[in-house]
Amino acid sequence: RTDSPVRASLFPSENAMVSNPELRGDEQELQQLLEDEQLGAALRRSYVPHWLHLGWISSTAGAAVKGIPIPQSFKTSEEKIFQLKDGGTVSLDWWQRRRSDRPVVLVLPGMVNSSRSIYIRYTMARLDEAGFQAVAMNYRAVEHLEITSPHLGCADTWKDLPEVLDVIEESCPKQPIFAMGFSMGGTILTKYLGEQGEHCRIRAAVAVSCPLAYPAHQAELEKRKVLSFLMAQPLKLWLFKKRAQIAKLWPHCEMSQVMSSGSLLTVAGYFFEHQGYHTVSEYFLQNDPEPVLHKITCPTLILGAKDDPLMMPVPRPTIARNKRLLLVETEDGGHMGWAGKGVLGPQILGASWADGLAARFLTFHAQRLDGAATTASTPPAPMRETSNGAEAPRARL
Repeated sequence: RTDSPVRASLFPSENAMVSNPELRGDEQELQQLLEDEQLGAALRRSYVPHWLHLGWISSTAGAAVKGIPIPQSFKTSEEKIFQLKDGGTVSLDWWQRRRSDRPVVLVLPGMVNSSRSIYIRYTMARLDEAGFQAVAMNYRAVEHLEITSPHLGCADTWKDLPEVLDVIEESCPKQPIFAMGFSMGGTILTKYLGEQGEHCRIRAAVAVSCPLAYPAHQAELEKRKVLSFLMAQPLKLWLFKKRAQIAKLWPHCEMSQVMSSGSLLTVAGYFFEHQGYHTVSEYFLQNDPEPVLHKITCPTLILGAKDDPLMMPVPRPTIARNKRLLLVETEDGGHMGWAGKGVLGPQILGASWADGLAARFLTFHAQRLDGAATTASTPPAPMRETSNGAEAPRARL
């Protein structure tokens, strides 16, 4: 692919920016997906970036905006906070209200994001429209959760998922569980799926904009100094907000050194030693999904953009060796920066192209489990679908 002069202009035309997603997966499995009327149409549908798209920087900046948490008073969901066996505190935030008559989708946010992040709210609304009971996990110490153990929420949260799934199964007995993870949440999800293998309780999954070759991704971050610096800022803000609790847990931690650190890996390194890792490299190695991708047994959709530096490098040969994995990549989109479609064209806020495709994929597999029946006991209201496969944004979050 070569960049055209039109693409490089300040206001590129929509036609010049249209790209067809590239599909990589088992030929027989992919054919079955394409034969489904709704999912096949979603997989073939062209992706159109929003009009402000000027490469991965602008789209990733849009994702950062969508990561901002909404005020607690705006939240229309039911949150359950509970302690894990080791004393750590996490929570499950159920969309609007908990229902036990729908298939469940566990949503895993990105680093330092939570169920209050704008993009998570839009994703949960989109899943609700598709007939699922959406529930987002809040990792240890994020946002409003107290630090009650020396362990903070990071990529090794995959070890917490068995206990979290126990709570979901108690709340929604006999309902199948699906999952969707964003960025670090996708890394957590794929690592869990691979480690569990045929014993996994998740029936189908979607991993969005997530690094899957973790040690190589560490090397990528080390090379990209500016990107690493930018990624460190939300992490430092999160740690600064928790400084009083951190001081009690680790009195020898110099917060001034943390705040003056210039890279993501340096900031993280201050705390990895308290999490049981001797080095930053050990953390990336022990939580690397790539060595276990071949063990994933549930259908898994991996969504990415080729211009996303936070997903690089993509282990395409490893993904191709497992017929249960489907890799779908767009040319543009940056890091979780896909646009949705609104009345005036592609839009930054609202359910995104990825949300629409994920909902279709999970619906297909939920219907597979339930024969020809619908995904819920009560059919969902008709969706206002758009050319990007995303519904118009809901007013309530």
